Amino acid sequence: MSMRDIGKPPVRGKTSPYGFFVKMCYEEHKKKYPNENVQVTEISKKCSEKWKTMSDDEKRRFYELAQKDAERYQAEVAAYGGEDAMRKRKRAKKDPNAPKRALSAFFFFSQDRRPEVQQMHPEWKVGQVSNPLFVLKHNALPTIAIQVAQELGRMWKNVSMDEKDMYERKALADKERYAEVSP
Repeated sequence: MSMRDIGKPPVRGKTSPYGFFVKMCYEEHKKKYPNENVQVTEISKKCSEKWKTMSDDEKRRFYELAQKDAERYQAEVAAYGGEDAMRKRKRAKKDPNAPKRALSAFFFFSQDRRPEVQQMHPEWKVGQVSNPLFVLKHNALPTIAIQVAQELGRMWKNVSMDEKDMYERKALADKERYAEVSP
């Protein structure tokens, strides 16, 4: 099993009767209009309206497909080791001794300029964001942290090419450092 597979569920979930119906609607639409770009919201609305007007007899085939899919799901779960094994599967643990990834030029710029932004805007007290009570009371996270990041982004857009080159060189050196120490 690869590292990418560890975080993925070992068994694909069950599909509902409505899920099968929507899939059929999309397939029919693609057959009728093969060159048209599919507007997901538009087709979803039409499918929903059609589903609501269908009789139980018309829906029966989709319920049967869902029943077969539920049986497939149960068989796969049993083969995997049951529901408990599904719940207990773990993500790959990150090695605490692994080297830190390389930073981009913008991150180096942000490290240098963040104190300047905080000094220019003392009302943006980023340290308070780490206090959960402050965040709840003042709804601070969406405003303070984002304001600082937006200001740094504006500053980065306006920085001179010479200064940008300096940060690009730092980023390149950090990328080389990471390439040497990473597996």
